[in-house]
Amino acid sequence: MIERSVFGGGVAPALWVISAAALFVAILITVIQLSAEQGAGEVKAQGGWAYTTRESEGGVEYMATVQAEEGSTWLLLACGPDKRLIVSLIHVEQFPFPLTSSLPVQLRSNHISSFTIEGKSIQSNLVLDPRPLRHVMSLIVQDDELVVSISDQSGTLHDYTFSMQPNDISLEPIRSGCFDY
Repeated sequence: MIERSVFGGGVAPALWVISAAALFVAILITVIQLSAEQGAGEVKAQGGWAYTTRESEGGVEYMATVQAEEGSTWLLLACGPDKRLIVSLIHVEQFPFPLTSSLPVQLRSNHISSFTIEGKSIQSNLVLDPRPLRHVMSLIVQDDELVVSISDQSGTLHDYTFSMQPNDISLEPIRSGCFDY
């Protein structure tokens, strides 16, 4: 849905995803702070990753998120029952610089060369184009860290560093369902 809607013109489904993701991040912060018990269907943690599943009409949805070292920004990975990958950068409040509706986002890690993809600003958060990411995420998640750089309107890069390890359990359903699809 995200691939067709956000990167093909419409944004209504993407707004729902961003709203749900923002709520998910808020819940994760609360759950992590409260050290809730881990159980079926609840938010679980592995390293810096928090992850969960939920049943939907079409099947099971998987979501995992990790906080940037720089503060209130989270990397969200989600995989829907239709095998659609969602990659988003979510700021708990608002990014500290204005976002344009479409902007370049640079990713780099040890396993991949630095490359730039399109990011769409939706409700002060960024949804990244999943099409090029689908084929490189399996390499990115093997690295210790991922650096995401967002270029503001003046061309200044703002870096966000995400600790990617450990993730063998937290990302397994997303890895098997949505990477290299």
